[in-house]
Amino acid sequence: MYLKQIRARNFRAFGDGTTAPELNWELNPGLNILVGENDAGKTGIVDAIRQVLLTTSYEPVRLSEQDFHIHGKSRAQSLSIEATLCGLSPDQEASVLEWLTIGEDGSCSLILHLEARYHAPQPTKRARVETVVRTGTSGAGPEAGYAVRELVRATYLRPLRDAEAELRPGRQSRLSQILGAHKDIVGQEVNDFDKGSPKDVPERLVGLMAFAQHHLGEHEVIKGVEKDINENFLGQFAFSGEQLQSRIRIAPDLSLTPILQKFELTLLPGAHINPGERCARGLGYNNALFMATELVLLRDGEELALLIVEEPEAHLHPQLQERVMELLKEHSNGELAKKRVQVIMTTHSPSLVSTAHIEDMTLVHRAHTFPLAMGNTKLKRTDYSFLRRFIDATKANLFFARGVMMVEGPAEAILVPAIAEMCGRSFSKHGVSMVNVGHTGLYHYARILQREGGGLEIPIPVVCLTDRDIVPDVAKTYVAKPANGKRFDSDYSLSEVAQVVQRKKDRAEGGKTIVCVSDRWTLEFDLALHGCAKLMHLAISLAVKAHSREERLDEADETEALAAAESSWATLHGAGHTPEALAAIIYKPLQMKQASKAIAAQYASHLVCTGKFGAGEELFNALPPYLQAALSHLTIAPAAKPAATAGGAK
Repeated sequence: MYLKQIRARNFRAFGDGTTAPELNWELNPGLNILVGENDAGKTGIVDAIRQVLLTTSYEPVRLSEQDFHIHGKSRAQSLSIEATLCGLSPDQEASVLEWLTIGEDGSCSLILHLEARYHAPQPTKRARVETVVRTGTSGAGPEAGYAVRELVRATYLRPLRDAEAELRPGRQSRLSQILGAHKDIVGQEVNDFDKGSPKDVPERLVGLMAFAQHHLGEHEVIKGVEKDINENFLGQFAFSGEQLQSRIRIAPDLSLTPILQKFELTLLPGAHINPGERCARGLGYNNALFMATELVLLRDGEELALLIVEEPEAHLHPQLQERVMELLKEHSNGELAKKRVQVIMTTHSPSLVSTAHIEDMTLVHRAHTFPLAMGNTKLKRTDYSFLRRFIDATKANLFFARGVMMVEGPAEAILVPAIAEMCGRSFSKHGVSMVNVGHTGLYHYARILQREGGGLEIPIPVVCLTDRDIVPDVAKTYVAKPANGKRFDSDYSLSEVAQVVQRKKDRAEGGKTIVCVSDRWTLEFDLALHGCAKLMHLAISLAVKAHSREERLDEADETEALAAAESSWATLHGAGHTPEALAAIIYKPLQMKQASKAIAAQYASHLVCTGKFGAGEELFNALPPYLQAALSHLTIAPAAKPAATAGGAK
């Protein structure tokens, strides 16, 4: 049995489909990963599931006024949550037969429909929420009975959980519940202790407790304290003819549940510490222990095998996050157990997401759910396999961003964010992630956030920044022409150049994704051509100097090299070159491998952040048009400052 669909109307961020979208999420029977920025609706989905299914830990899950969707000043007075469970075994179907829904194809499903109504406070009455859970589509069936409620409880691990506390002994402890449900616990409730042969060690847990209680009660220390209490103190309270005595015991109730509630589960100390010593272990490994313990019950239990984990990365270092993800993937695929465990997890960890499969993810954005499985995106089957191999933690940032810029090299990844910052279009403030996909993966990544088959597009702007790859004629002196094929501007007609650019756009554009192709050649050349010639000359000159010193320049070397570059710029700038010829001269060291593009970008980033090369709209207007288009798609222009009044402010 697994949760196939969860729907909600007027619950938290989810509305009635007019002012805000309804929740209508179809799940995989295995692993389901909810990704997206904070306050997108991920926890709302989890809480909707908890409200309608309840949890195995029997924690109180109640609706309050704040759970009813609000738009402006208008709060909904009713809400509904509906969960559809499929794949019931014959035994499960038999246990809830009267609550099942039979489909047109003869398939059986268990549908739970929660309906709640909010009653505002009155002069003589407190605010209250009335809730009923019925079965069937839209709650048309009978009210859910006890058998149903016990069968479908989900296992829930809250964010920032105290795993150590969860595994401590005590009434209704989670460990006692797990032990009580384990398949090997059958028969352990029998007391096989024989008082006639008190030295015989029983085999059952209850018998062992009775055995321990008997022998501890006979111990001289226990008997001595018991006698002291009874004869010297308690006996003084007895009236004539009465006897008032006490007895010291481990547990007054020799039944299985109180015994199980005395157990705790802890990690053994490290290898350098005696195993018998008590030693506190870190939060991360205790959380891993807690998840492992819950999986034992989910694997062997007869009820709904649904594990909901919020932020499994809590307290885990990246390598341990990867191990946890591998374990969840294996159990959700049914590879390590007789039955598959369905997993729903929310996360904000790029490290964890980078080890997952994209097809298992659902992007949540402003209360909309966008499954990324095959058929929902424009990714092809080969794209999924490619991304599975090459996506890493830095690239996985795109699943949590408000905007994404994809570039094909480190130079753009280093320099463009610095330029955007100085233009007043900070990537950080706009929630834009920079993703360097290298020279082979741009079009694989570009289709992740594009929807297939129409419907609502993912409203996250994406820019793919790429070079035109047609060399200006002014660079013929140092760029070789291939034996076969075209390379320079003069090899193409204007219409052919337009076709080259359009083909690049057509490969990746769609929805909110655009492709910005360099206007002439590369980022560095185009910056030098359009208004940042001095900036690029100084940066590339510093990179050439660093290259000659094996990328090792101290502060004195940099100062000397910068002074020399300033001097050479004065000569170069006054030589009467055309803008194209000047840009070609500036760019030449990078083309000839006399300097590293990444190092040049680092120096350019440092220099542009000094503010000496412009800022705000002045710098923005000096950028190549394709870069202006990219920044405009991802960010909002800063508000213009009001003009100073005559006479100045007072």
